[in-house]
Amino acid sequence: MAGMEPRVGRVVVSGRDLFICDNLVDPAMVAGIGAAVRGLHYVRKEKSRPGAPGLPALSDIDPALLTKDPFFLRLRAIAEKMFSGEALQDLRAYAICAGYGDDYHAQRDNPEDSKNVTVLYYANPIWERDWGGETIFYNDDNDAAMAVSPRPGRVVVSRGAILRRVTGPTRSCYEERFTIAYQLSSGAPGL
Repeated sequence: MAGMEPRVGRVVVSGRDLFICDNLVDPAMVAGIGAAVRGLHYVRKEKSRPGAPGLPALSDIDPALLTKDPFFLRLRAIAEKMFSGEALQDLRAYAICAGYGDDYHAQRDNPEDSKNVTVLYYANPIWERDWGGETIFYNDDNDAAMAVSPRPGRVVVSRGAILRRVTGPTRSCYEERFTIAYQLSSGAPGL
């Protein structure tokens, strides 16, 4: 099928790698995960950062799934390919549900000097350009360096130390935006 070839783009943000990966997840898996995230129980229990008023709606993923579920094994294989030579270990995975009007603040998953890896998976099986919901990645000067659209099945693999902010869906969107965040520790050489 035309346009379904695997594509990987690499961007460096303040010396940290960020990979945008398209068509690396099987379309049947994209559809299945898209349906599964809708049925999760989301709770507004965490803040984007300490002292911030916004509370993202999250659903924790059972850690046991990370080592046996074909979807998480696929995400891990993608992360290992992007950061080859690093010993990646599971830390945490959770799903995020963002609706119109939700407010998110810029955050880092890890301290600025960390080599840990975050995998973001955009879980909606359909997403229109005008619905917004981009993830904005910032450099260390707090300037927007990259905006990533939430295309169905897209995987973004980056250092968890890159500052990022989720934007909520626009008023014209009547869907929630679902993302899965999978965090891995890195045994990068030289650490």
